[in-house]
Amino acid sequence: MYKKMLVAFDGAQTSMDIVRQAARFARSENSAVDIVTVCPEYQGDLRIQGDTSVLYDMYETIRNALSDAVTMCEEHGVHARGHFCIGRPAETLVDQISALGSDIVALGTHSSQLLQSVVVGSVASTVVRQTDSDLLIITGSNELSLDNIFLAYDGSAEADIAAQQASALSERYGAELTAGIAYEMQMEAFSLSPVVEREVLEKTEMAVASINAIVSEADVRQFDVAVRYGNPPHEVLVEEAARKKAGLIVVGAGSRSKLSHLLIGGVVYKLVYSSVCPVLVVKE
Repeated sequence: MYKKMLVAFDGAQTSMDIVRQAARFARSENSAVDIVTVCPEYQGDLRIQGDTSVLYDMYETIRNALSDAVTMCEEHGVHARGHFCIGRPAETLVDQISALGSDIVALGTHSSQLLQSVVVGSVASTVVRQTDSDLLIITGSNELSLDNIFLAYDGSAEADIAAQQASALSERYGAELTAGIAYEMQMEAFSLSPVVEREVLEKTEMAVASINAIVSEADVRQFDVAVRYGNPPHEVLVEEAARKKAGLIVVGAGSRSKLSHLLIGGVVYKLVYSSVCPVLVVKE
């Protein structure tokens, strides 16, 4: 269970939906929420000319938006605090995550190019690399829901950790849990190479046995394994999650530099990029 959530808030009106969905999850987890906004200190012509009124007006506008975000959380029954910071955004956010003891960080994007500005951008990529906290990425057209949880599973150590978290969430909320296993395999390869077919099937059987063993340790109401073959695998997983009407996708990823690599160019990033619903990235 998550105890402290940090919501990265940029003060834009469109960010209020991120706060709202994060607050719903925080309420379910009985988490305290810290909403953090970081404004860079202006070093341009305004300060040289001694006219900082425009700068302070901008700060005041963002402070008001932050206050509104805190009020929204309180209206959802979540205890929240607002933190208005001035400094280098990436470094300040990382410091705040550590200082506040946040075990989960909620992020969002306003761009149709998912995560282009949030995860791949210089600020958030630094946050991703330098924190071990889990990430709740609010994206997709579907609302965050804990009725149907979809786990992207590949049998790796990172996936096992994510599977434990997904199982715990499913047990806690009585959610249906589906583990999606996808292999990048052209169907023609099966007929052309029996050896390849046998190896893939053996790998699939091992992954299915592994996830069944993990889930069996929790009291999950309904569990299903969906094995799909296709190219690319992230699209297959997203299609399966949509078919299951998932309200949350859970995926595992290594921490720090390894996670940064995955989010910028790997399957995790691509899965989040095309997700139909919010994604919980579970760190090691």
